[in-house]
Amino acid sequence: MTTMFSAIIPAAGLSSRMGRFKPLLPLDGGTVLSRCVRLFRECGVERIVVVTGERADEVAACAMEAGAVAVHNPAFEQGMYSSVLTGVRALGPGAEPFFMLPADIPLVRPETVRRLMDEFRRTRPSVLYPRFDGERGHPPCIGPEVIPAILDHGGDGGLRAVLDGFEPNARDLDVADFGTVHDLDHPEDYELALAVAGIGYPLEDECAELFRMHGISDHILGHCRAVAAVAVALCERLNDRQGDRPGAVHLDPGLVLGAALTHDIGKGTKRHEAAGAELLREYGFPKAADIVAAHFDVALADDAPITEKEVVFLADKLVRCHGPVPLEGRYLEKVAMYRHEEGAEEAILGRLGRAKAVMARFDREMNGSSEHIAREALA
Repeated sequence: MTTMFSAIIPAAGLSSRMGRFKPLLPLDGGTVLSRCVRLFRECGVERIVVVTGERADEVAACAMEAGAVAVHNPAFEQGMYSSVLTGVRALGPGAEPFFMLPADIPLVRPETVRRLMDEFRRTRPSVLYPRFDGERGHPPCIGPEVIPAILDHGGDGGLRAVLDGFEPNARDLDVADFGTVHDLDHPEDYELALAVAGIGYPLEDECAELFRMHGISDHILGHCRAVAAVAVALCERLNDRQGDRPGAVHLDPGLVLGAALTHDIGKGTKRHEAAGAELLREYGFPKAADIVAAHFDVALADDAPITEKEVVFLADKLVRCHGPVPLEGRYLEKVAMYRHEEGAEEAILGRLGRAKAVMARFDREMNGSSEHIAREALA
């Protein structure tokens, strides 16, 4: 039978710590609230209930425009649990599993919710929590057997107290999603959300969680970190050369870092660059995935701009294990290893020629030596 998931988004609070009304703050082409609604709509969740309180008419209008149902909690000043009750009651009889996501936690990625849905269908726990870096986050997926306990609870300890009673049948799903634990309590939290919403690549702590989840060896980790150091140094040099002149196009150092740190995450599999890219897409990092997919071999036309893809590619070719290596030496090592295989030497020398052309372009645009920058970055 098909499991029909619902979602409840409490958006009734006063936003007193933020100093601005959080649900209607601009974010990622809409508002904080509309991004939460869009999250579930993208995952095929059809019934999405937004609980209103403060500025109810404005919040309801935003919710309905985004594709949710709005229900008002007249007792919203009594605290979050009153909004939880309002939302659960609005689900009506026969409700199936539902997500609970406060409106001030807007950075969760659709890929995380899809993984939670798949895991819930597979294991059928009473509560399924996303867990990031050992910390449970939002949105928990709550089974229908919990609903009577929620409705009967007096409110002491909030929803957490109810869910704790179902701990023997609760499960955690590890996710590489910083958004599951990032709420907008303070202005600096909102500023960070503005900076990272929809970036399409993993932050450093998300990279670390990906490594842990997939058992990446210390050797590969060391190589990825060395490549990342070189890539960031190349990126900074290119951006410095661009300066602030009109029309200057600066590379994204965050994308360079995230892609470089994860470029070998598929190592040990056949066509590891494709395997790594597929894994990154599964977790919601398409921009990094595109770079990882191309890091084995790159050609750069004379009239094409240098992008983050070429930065990560060249950095990888200037690092052997954890240290710097001359570009030509890296490829000639491969020739010595594989020249007995038919066509291997020709293919490797072809890749060397393309890599040398890329490096020459970097050296011209940076007015310096890429190999020297790599040695300095790893000194």
